[in-house]
Amino acid sequence: MTDEIKAQFALISMEDSRDIIVGRRGLKVGRSADNDLPLNHREISRQHMRITWDLETDKYLVEDLNSSNGVFLNGARIPSRVPQELSVGDEIRVGPFALKFVQLIYPQPVAVVQRPEMDDDGMELALVPVDGTAGHLLGIPRDRSTWLQYLPGIYQDDDFLGRYLLIFESLLSPVVWIIDNFDQYLDPDITPSAWLQWMASWFDLLLLPDLEIERQREIIRQASWLFMRRGTRAGLQRFIELYFDVTPEIDEPGNCHFVVKLPLSQSKSRFGEEVADRLIRSQKPAFASYTLEIT
Repeated sequence: MTDEIKAQFALISMEDSRDIIVGRRGLKVGRSADNDLPLNHREISRQHMRITWDLETDKYLVEDLNSSNGVFLNGARIPSRVPQELSVGDEIRVGPFALKFVQLIYPQPVAVVQRPEMDDDGMELALVPVDGTAGHLLGIPRDRSTWLQYLPGIYQDDDFLGRYLLIFESLLSPVVWIIDNFDQYLDPDITPSAWLQWMASWFDLLLLPDLEIERQREIIRQASWLFMRRGTRAGLQRFIELYFDVTPEIDEPGNCHFVVKLPLSQSKSRFGEEVADRLIRSQKPAFASYTLEIT
């Protein structure tokens, strides 16, 4: 999208210095060639770090992807898998490379001058832009279709055909953009919050919309692991832990019965016993009974 906020970073190293523009899609950095910014150096891990856009806070975040030599933000090493908020002026260092957050780039507003539209009797009907920009979709050309390049050369200079194809390009391009970028909707790190609920339903995971957005994303990141361990002590323990940020104690005295001891007094979560009970019922084996003890 051409109308999104972007971030400008300055890459600084002994061999290379250049500006890098990061959109809402983010930037993945590492030694392997499949990264958005490949840095071929022995101190750089294959998947070293990534910069992402947080839709909830409208902030850019930096995250260490379990790299061997770490990621340093303003001189301090950040913990792995814990995204850190970025501000203009911050410096990220990985090995011999530095990325300085230079500025946020905001989309330029489009100035629209309007004139009244008249009917045959000279009556004013409505205000319409003089340049015809009303409802114009960014990314679509205004005068001639880019699809002309796919036609034989004899047709590429046809003005009427260029305007005619523009009708279909303006209708179909948004669909093509969605299809081309659909994988981003399936990435739990950047997908819109509404999609998290949908993806959770694939694994029959209870995902409450009132849960903090970062915890929702972490549950989706671990959805396959949780699904493979559905109905087990480890799976239930981890699922509750993701909600309450405390580790419950689960005992199995026998006779298809288990006891969950949840130390809610140590949790900062706003959820209580009712939510814990719903989580257990959604994950336990159908034949088993349980007791929930809140401490």
